[in-house]
Amino acid sequence: MSKDMMRAFELYQPDSVENAVELLGRFGPEGWALAGGNDTLDWFKDRAKYANAVVDLSGVEALRGIRETGDGVEIGAMTTLTEIESSELIQSRYSVLSDAARRVASPQIRNTGTIGGNLCQDTRCWYYRYGTDCYRAGGTTCYADTPEGQNREHCLWGADRCVAVSPSDTAPALVVLDARMVVQNAEGEREIPAEEFFIGPD
Repeated sequence: MSKDMMRAFELYQPDSVENAVELLGRFGPEGWALAGGNDTLDWFKDRAKYANAVVDLSGVEALRGIRETGDGVEIGAMTTLTEIESSELIQSRYSVLSDAARRVASPQIRNTGTIGGNLCQDTRCWYYRYGTDCYRAGGTTCYADTPEGQNREHCLWGADRCVAVSPSDTAPALVVLDARMVVQNAEGEREIPAEEFFIGPD
């Protein structure tokens, strides 16, 4: 089979957070949460990652929108980057975030890409993405951190074992703003400070 052909998978389209959480819990590591799909399709077409079940979150309205709260603003994970970029509320109170959203890729990507997907996309390290047995993929060597390594857009100072970084344009803005990420699974909901949300490999 050609490398740019995706493996077959079952598609699920929940319409509530509860239904989405149940599906993702049921399939565990064989499931994949689909937001805008920009990063997902790259992984699937390159056959570098795959899932037996894809849970499309686009129909979960509760995960969309920008809402003012008593202590700030709540942004749903399925809110597009274009919506964040053009929000008057975000522009007036959190301009660093609207500026970051504006810098993501192209208008076409921002129209489909979501804040949740942008934050959770995997590293762009080409050693990792194309199947090298690197440290991040479970090996013992970070090939980008060698004298001959291809390491543009990596972190070469203060890195420990793996020098790959998050490709998210919005992550630094949310860290600076002391944002909190709300995550949920079958066991319940919890908040994680943005600064602790982004971690390297074990």
